[in-house]
Amino acid sequence: MRRWLSALLAVASLGLLLALPSAALAQRHHTVRAGQSMSRIARRYHVDVYDLAAANRMRTNQMLRPGQILVVPPRGVTYVRPGQTLSHIARDHDCTVEELARLNRMRRGRTRLRAGQRLILPGYAPAEETAPRDWGAPATAGRVTLRRRDEVITAQLVDAEGRITREGLETMATLMRRHEDDAPEIPHPRLVRLLAAISDHFGGREITLVSGRREAGGYTRESSRHTSGHATDIRVAEVPRRQLWDFCRSLHLTGCGYYPRSTFVHVDVRRQAAQWVDWSRPRGRPQYGNLRRPWPRLCRNPRRRRHPRCSREGRRVTRRDLVPAEVELAEDARAILAEVPPVGDDPAHVDEYELAGEEEGEGGEPLEGASQVRPWIERPCWLTGSCGAS
Repeated sequence: MRRWLSALLAVASLGLLLALPSAALAQRHHTVRAGQSMSRIARRYHVDVYDLAAANRMRTNQMLRPGQILVVPPRGVTYVRPGQTLSHIARDHDCTVEELARLNRMRRGRTRLRAGQRLILPGYAPAEETAPRDWGAPATAGRVTLRRRDEVITAQLVDAEGRITREGLETMATLMRRHEDDAPEIPHPRLVRLLAAISDHFGGREITLVSGRREAGGYTRESSRHTSGHATDIRVAEVPRRQLWDFCRSLHLTGCGYYPRSTFVHVDVRRQAAQWVDWSRPRGRPQYGNLRRPWPRLCRNPRRRRHPRCSREGRRVTRRDLVPAEVELAEDARAILAEVPPVGDDPAHVDEYELAGEEEGEGGEPLEGASQVRPWIERPCWLTGSCGAS
């Protein structure tokens, strides 16, 4: 009788989920198995057990039944503990009270928090922003609309055979200049191919170059790919930054930087795939972490990197041929660039978090973290400040 009731409840819960709008369906759900506890499920999804319980209006020590469906809170969301204030929450999540108040539409000093209240943290991406979507086909493959400040240029970056065109090299050289009076410098052709792939995937939508070439100085290291024309920071019209970052991470031998507190995604070409999440504010010191929060100090210890608060995102390369390691130049492009130059060596102090495994796990599942691909290498990039800079 009990088994029949449990099955009936499970079917009823599933029916309710199917009746929800698509944004809610994009949330994660977990079906409880025999012997599972709230804390065990929380560890599996790298969420706080209190947040998991609060998201389901339950106690942290409440007994679970097999077949029960739990909502897994998304990254970038927390639930107020008894006695917490905005100051406590801001300190725990390495942000400011002003950011929390603005994101949650509160007036500082005039809002009393209640236990179990749901709050959005900086970097939160709604479910609809991370759900896969078909962006449609471009009008012409390889034809890209690029914006830099007030200048907008539409150019054929890649021809029908996948070769880099002279028009593409010259357009990128012009738009990637730091100052309008700087002389244009040819970027790496593989970066041109990367932007063409991004444009095609997102239906030919306009790409804004937020930053192109930069001089070394401040938090821009001499080894930065921005200094050599191997990198650019971009936005794509109507495309959430998280989806742009995820697409970049599906490509072969690319560097992908996600900045929850900024307005762009860093993309570059390199000899070894890399990725990072940087919670720094504009022009601020790099502050690396995962999609949920910046890493605390304990994550600097290699022995503690498996701590729940030091979790990292894996990477699965599924579009290896869109941006091949070796690209070709069209005949007209060879008039200004005789051959494709080498990408260059990657810095020796790369953190294992940056390194991305391009293998797939069993059953096509992505690897849980880059630590399964390559061991710790010298000093991590978030100690040297080289993740985003490279």
